[in-house]
Amino acid sequence: MKDENFIAGLKEDIKKKDTKEFSIDSIISELPEMLKTPSNYLVDETEKEVFLIGAIGVVSGLLPNFKGLYSGKWISPNLFVYVLAGYGGGKGGLDYARELGKSIHQAKRDEAKRLMKEYLKDMEIYKKELKAFNKSKDPNEDPPVKPIQPPALMLFIPANNSKSGLYQLLEENDGKGILFESEGDTIADALKQDYGGYSDTLRKAFHHEYLDLFRRLNNEHIEIENPELSVVLSSTFNQLKLLIPSVENGLYSRFLFYELKQNNKFVDVFDNRKQHYKQYFDNAGEGFKKLFYKLEGLSTPIWFNLTDKQQKKFVQLFDEKKIKMINEVDVTMAGTANRLGIIAFRIMMILTALRAQENDTLNNSIKCSDADFDNALRIVERLEKHAKTVNEYLSGEPEKKELVVNMRKVGASIPDISRALGVNRGTISKWCKNINSNSTGNPINPNYKADN
Repeated sequence: MKDENFIAGLKEDIKKKDTKEFSIDSIISELPEMLKTPSNYLVDETEKEVFLIGAIGVVSGLLPNFKGLYSGKWISPNLFVYVLAGYGGGKGGLDYARELGKSIHQAKRDEAKRLMKEYLKDMEIYKKELKAFNKSKDPNEDPPVKPIQPPALMLFIPANNSKSGLYQLLEENDGKGILFESEGDTIADALKQDYGGYSDTLRKAFHHEYLDLFRRLNNEHIEIENPELSVVLSSTFNQLKLLIPSVENGLYSRFLFYELKQNNKFVDVFDNRKQHYKQYFDNAGEGFKKLFYKLEGLSTPIWFNLTDKQQKKFVQLFDEKKIKMINEVDVTMAGTANRLGIIAFRIMMILTALRAQENDTLNNSIKCSDADFDNALRIVERLEKHAKTVNEYLSGEPEKKELVVNMRKVGASIPDISRALGVNRGTISKWCKNINSNSTGNPINPNYKADN
């Protein structure tokens, strides 16, 4: 496809794929095998889609020493993913996504247990030596050195955690980890506590910004220079508000949202095609484990780049997308549009790393293929509408929109509504454009005055 026709062609392709005939299989078919194969193993389309969004989030935390240059800064591929669903909403695919990192997590926990066992033995020796030292009272004898408690090594960091607990676990794992929680009640319970507010930590971690925390109890200062934290969460909309109370919170624009629609049909719980799910996904993470330890063992990072043509297309597309999102919603979507760019770039990094691993081309510097570039954009485009839904919810727009429309129907002017409700005039006009009107285009009300 010629450069000048690329954007139009991609938009048309996305538009076709976003109709009722859209199938997640069209995206899955273009994925690297490491994601394609487990996605295709699932039977239901919803399972596949939830698994894929969760898997992208998990895999983003399995790629140490893999960097890409974005806006003048070398960044890692870590993503924040949020699946929204009702109680019993069928988000089982998210738990299968966690299995991709399970063997890495288990290896880290096993190592932590081994180190702790050694530490306890050393402590027993230390206590005996200290006791002997205190008895001897020899001024020329040095006291024994107390063993240092080993770090709590892990990949998956519990979401049911305090802010200081999160900092400590990140510090003990070289600033890296995946905050994974598929149960909304667990998130809600943690965030309701006085000690559980770590929204600011997540905002900073998304951009790998410096984190520090002082704990007065132990006179301890925790510093994390370059956090590489991935986040995969799931909850109801009401529970979401505990973590992200509003669009202005800033955390909203850092997440890739997926809204799981309620399925009113009872699922066939006796489908024999699903009987080997557990066994399959228990083993699915071995390939990712090999890639993880290969990257972790590198002395210097692997550098990811887009081609010059891809960079030009990227900037053009997201410039248009930003304008479109602001026009469709309001200026609060500007941050979302900006961060959709970095999210898309990180998805490109993930797909490229997996593709290179499969092709044995994971060299010092690798470029994104056009296939992975296009597919990352399709994934983001597919999920963009979910971000708009969450924006409306956090802004209280479903109720506010209904009130605005009703006020217009009884003749209230746009300026008066804007002042009363604090809603942008342009937004009011968009909400009310479909109100039944007379020949002058004004809402049907005999007392209505054209004062907008």
